Amino acid sequence: MTTILRIIPWMLAVTFPAVAWTATPLELAKKIDDHLKARWALERITPAQLVDDDAFLRRIYLDLVGRIPTIAEVRDFRRDRSPDKRAQIIDRLSSTNGHYHFFASVLRRDWFPQTDTPQFTNLAREIEGWLALKLKEAAPMDDMVRQLMVASRSNSAPKTPTTFLTVSENKPEMLAANTTRAFLGLNLDCAQCHNHPFAHWKRTQFWETAAFFTSLNGESAGKFEIALDGTKNLVSARFLTENSPVWPRKLDLYSGRQVLAAWVTARENPYFAKNAVNRVWAHFFGNGLVEPLDDLSDENPSVLPELLDLLAQEFVRSKFNVNFLIQSIANTQVYQLTSKTVGTDRTKQQFFALATVRGLTGEQLYDSLHVAAGFPPERDDLSKPLGATNRQIFAAKFQVPRANDADRSILQALSLMNGSITHKLTDRTTSPTLRAVVEAPFLDPPQKVEALYLAAYGRMPTAKEIQLIKAHFSHAGGEKAALSDLFWALLNSSEFSTNH
Repeated sequence: MTTILRIIPWMLAVTFPAVAWTATPLELAKKIDDHLKARWALERITPAQLVDDDAFLRRIYLDLVGRIPTIAEVRDFRRDRSPDKRAQIIDRLSSTNGHYHFFASVLRRDWFPQTDTPQFTNLAREIEGWLALKLKEAAPMDDMVRQLMVASRSNSAPKTPTTFLTVSENKPEMLAANTTRAFLGLNLDCAQCHNHPFAHWKRTQFWETAAFFTSLNGESAGKFEIALDGTKNLVSARFLTENSPVWPRKLDLYSGRQVLAAWVTARENPYFAKNAVNRVWAHFFGNGLVEPLDDLSDENPSVLPELLDLLAQEFVRSKFNVNFLIQSIANTQVYQLTSKTVGTDRTKQQFFALATVRGLTGEQLYDSLHVAAGFPPERDDLSKPLGATNRQIFAAKFQVPRANDADRSILQALSLMNGSITHKLTDRTTSPTLRAVVEAPFLDPPQKVEALYLAAYGRMPTAKEIQLIKAHFSHAGGEKAALSDLFWALLNSSEFSTNH
């Protein structure tokens, strides 16, 4: 198995443009910025301003560890006068257990969205735990994907989850569809029954991919073949690039998926690296360089094809180093642009000259609510279990389909306003933050208001907000009640439930 996974005995007719190797994330970040600045100039786009330190800190915590910063973390960052403090916090956060756990959930949802359904939700904890350990070990993404694709209940590497097999119900056609969608960014579902109406994928190509997941039994003994759905016509395993696979001399039951996994993750594969960087880019910006994320076909080109090529090439040259890619994108100036604008400028958004307001996932919202209320951040240590029942129930209720959809449903909003968790977190008898602020003898009312704003928003209140709060304090029935009302309003606001 090891030999098959590491030796790629074929070459694909795809090459990336020659670009000097980028040694550090900061160097790649500059190349990304330079590329986009040139495109903005060509399109006559004036980009948004950079966010201030408070907004940047909140954004980077949500994107790297899945929660807002604590009051102490906000104050520490505000006191830091280092000119490169943003790069420092990116480097520090991206090497924490909290980051490994959070980004494991990002990969899990990208690769196995079925684990968000009731049928397979019990698999989420196991696969996230495995992915978090792999990220902590700095395992290359190609190696992670190969292990997941070849894992089986009877022939799996120690502790490798069989999530890929389970969510695909061990069916060749589902394994083929999930392979292409998750790891190559190609949606071949239509081609399962007929030739794709909008892309060049043919029905035979879908089933040729599915053939890799068959076993060497019956009429197919000695080779991997499968019958076209609803017919008796057999097709042999073949790559989507129409290259014929090179098989090992001795075949076994798992040779098909091993050979396919090696091709999928090959450096020369025209889709694997692009799919990976496109999905990571979408995590940080809300939208990918190609949309939809599972349509990297020639018929759906990127608005920034050269940038997509650059990122894919550098990701390959980094030996599929996930953290290198994450740090490179997070250190760009384009990532640090504000979302504030007058009106809607679709051209700016199309070319990433303006940040997109993104909705928090159910897990991000749950963890951020608890951090704001003064409870310790959850999932901060690999030795602890990944979440709890209450967290899973809450996350499922407040899940959003895509982060670029920042709107929550009316039922979600009402549930958040009136739910038991919100009541617990905004009750001064049960909320550590609220209790400490209300009872602090050394803080005057304005300072108490500032502390609640730092806890919820990571920023100070504006002059206009202070005026509104003063008016509320005058008829709220006492300072304690007014502070409780304020904290409830902050945690139920759209500013709190979005990444902006």
